[in-house]
Amino acid sequence: MIDDLYNKIGQILVMSCPDDAVKIVTGIQISKENDVGGYFFNYFDKKNNKKEFLPDPKATDDIFHTMLDIKKYFIDNNLTNGKPIWTGCIVEIDIKNSKINFEFKYERFIGIFEDDDE
Repeated sequence: MIDDLYNKIGQILVMSCPDDAVKIVTGIQISKENDVGGYFFNYFDKKNNKKEFLPDPKATDDIFHTMLDIKKYFIDNNLTNGKPIWTGCIVEIDIKNSKINFEFKYERFIGIFEDDDE
């Protein structure tokens, strides 16, 4: 189940990135209220140049809802060990080697939710 959700995020990102991408690095952050997300979308080309890209709104919406499903899975399966749930993650995809990595974040890392500091 959880692997399916991780793979869905990966598929959305790979299908949304430019054709010359060999690696994708994306940050996804969700507000405390789970009603809005913040993102950054970067990729590296064959010459290791870092560039930004922006998926279409449907892809961004799909990423947001899939992240909410992942969050729900963590909570429903007690994967937080009694600690607060993560607030987002950084997803790295090595397209050439078909590898994906999720690094969950527990503090704000994209400066968009100013009220989260309170």
